[in-house]
Amino acid sequence: MSKKYDEDKAFEAALKGKMGWKCDCSLEIVDKKSSLKEIRCTKCGKLFKSNRDKELCFSCETSRK
Repeated sequence: MSKKYDEDKAFEAALKGKMGWKCDCSLEIVDKKSSLKEIRCTKCGKLFKSNRDKELCFSCETSRK
């Protein structure tokens, strides 16, 4: 195996040791991207995050009803 591969495995082991993880599969949690998108409210201009496709923030959405 290459030196780079050995260094990566050593880094992963050290990282898991610091976080208290015992399993190799636990490291996959760190690499996942968030499903939240940054959206600017069309009514008030507030920047918020949501996983739904909408144009109004929570405050403007509730006051509209």
